Amino acid sequence: MVEHILFKDPAAPVQRFLGVNHDISTRSDGTCEMLTEGREYLQSVVQKYISELKVSSLPWVPTPSLEDKFEDHYAKKGKQADTVLSHLMKIMYLSRLCRGDVLTTTSFLARRVHYWSLNDDRRLHRLMSYIYHYLDLCLLHQLHPKDREGAFLDFSPDAELGGDPYTTKASGGYWLELSSPCGERKWPIAFGSKKATHTSGSTADSETWSLVGANDATLKKEIIPILHQIEVTLGRPVKLVGKEDNTACIAAIKKGYSLALRYLQRHAQVSLGFTHEVFFPDLDNPEAPKYVAELTYWESKSHKGDWMTKELQPRQFQDAVKLAGFVQPSQKRQSR
Repeated sequence: MVEHILFKDPAAPVQRFLGVNHDISTRSDGTCEMLTEGREYLQSVVQKYISELKVSSLPWVPTPSLEDKFEDHYAKKGKQADTVLSHLMKIMYLSRLCRGDVLTTTSFLARRVHYWSLNDDRRLHRLMSYIYHYLDLCLLHQLHPKDREGAFLDFSPDAELGGDPYTTKASGGYWLELSSPCGERKWPIAFGSKKATHTSGSTADSETWSLVGANDATLKKEIIPILHQIEVTLGRPVKLVGKEDNTACIAAIKKGYSLALRYLQRHAQVSLGFTHEVFFPDLDNPEAPKYVAELTYWESKSHKGDWMTKELQPRQFQDAVKLAGFVQPSQKRQSR
């Protein structure tokens, strides 16, 4: 799809694929725009839930998340305990493709399927109510053919220490997009939310884990391959900009591995060293791998990876939705 935009490929791109609709157009100034949404798919998911509850509609809510209640009554087995897995996996599928606004809540709920309670019933109801009223929310992608010369890969990893009350392990996430040189146009590529594989003792530890990735899962196995593919597509080196909202994490990556960290597991040592080499390469060694990359500080309120790690309050959530590039159909028409 990116090749079609940046190279003005006349071949018609796919308009619908795996339940996701791709609405592609060109604005009067030449900006190519794509909106992705899965209205029909999500409508069938919500309708199945409504039929199960034997209701006709669901109430309007501003966010997909709801605070937990830990009273004894809510700890009893939930009414949706036997069917919740079917509901959540369908939502999880589409949330990973184009509906990042429900990914974090869905991920948190998916961790509870083995001990599903009445508390989780009410949280699932909140999630379904949000989807019911925001079926047609679209993720906006924009690039201009002139961006081909300077577009860069924008990587925003984040972590929340103790964000999930059901575990001591941190929640991590990231947002990845191709950005125009001016920063005004963005093309979302991938995003994710996951639970850490260990219990962190500090925010810096959890933030470093999220950036590095457990067993190289994030930077080395996901981000770098995408970076290489874009470089091949554009026929030039592409800059990787890492945005981090924790200064201690940046300092740890800059320092890299040392003998003082020998207590780390082997894969953690290697991952930390690799991340250091990506963002702070050895310029004196001509044989060392060279990446056009930088790791910069970015405040949390404008950090796109932040909402992939925690469930936000309504005002913060709506700000994050807008920051990520989600628009309503009315806004879609106004943008053309």
